[in-house]
Amino acid sequence: MGRKVAVVTGANRGLGLELVKQLCSEFDGDVILTSRMTDKGLAALEGLKLQGLQPRFHELDITQAASIRMFEDFIKSEYGGIDILINNAAVTYKKNEIVPIFRQAQLSIETDFKGTVNVCRILLPHMRPHGRVVILTNGYIGKRKELGEKLQKELDIEKADLYKLITLSDEYMKAVKFGNHKSYGWPDSPSLTAKILLSALARVLTRELTGDVRRNILINACCPGWMTTQGSAIYIGEDGTCQGVKPKAVEEAAKDVVWLATLPPGTKSPNGQLVRYREVIPFE
Repeated sequence: MGRKVAVVTGANRGLGLELVKQLCSEFDGDVILTSRMTDKGLAALEGLKLQGLQPRFHELDITQAASIRMFEDFIKSEYGGIDILINNAAVTYKKNEIVPIFRQAQLSIETDFKGTVNVCRILLPHMRPHGRVVILTNGYIGKRKELGEKLQKELDIEKADLYKLITLSDEYMKAVKFGNHKSYGWPDSPSLTAKILLSALARVLTRELTGDVRRNILINACCPGWMTTQGSAIYIGEDGTCQGVKPKAVEEAAKDVVWLATLPPGTKSPNGQLVRYREVIPFE
């Protein structure tokens, strides 16, 4: 077996960067900082090295299958497997940034959801026994209740498979293109839609691993809570809170994610769940 390795996607800033920083201290193995933009990824790497940390860098654009395959080859060659995979890469917008809704939908679905799906599809076969997969989402808005009644019935996470989730995302994109997504029961926010699908993804992937000969691979969706990062900034109101909740420092939020990603061997729960502040919360 090769040296242990933890991978964080979208890690050149914000929560992803803090996760790499904390894993360098908490995880007994190499930590790979990945970023779509090589220059920003390398700059982040150098910043961590100035703090005495020794992560590694590899370019990874989760919207490009070729980029994921190149990363897969790197992992196979250097390590022979993966122990921790944190899916953090996502589209973020600045507050008051004006982006047409169809473009928002394209970016959110292709990056946040389908990009994460493709990373998991390609890298899950390389997860070692006792591996941990964390899918970052938002448990405040990424719940099934945000969908219309018909869509809620379609998104039955106890029965849905990966094909169903992808089909729903394609149906959403088609509805947005024709401007009638709300009449079909989809939320107005593309980011919210992507987060709903990501929250469901952990349960679907966990069920697809049923019977796998590798022991004790845990896959969970994780809501780090509202944070003082760009991703949460667009939700901050005039009172300084996000939906009445005061944002946490990114350092504090990252601790809960790292806890979930480093659950000790033999841990059986949570698995296939939506987790916030180290507790399972309902997807409904």
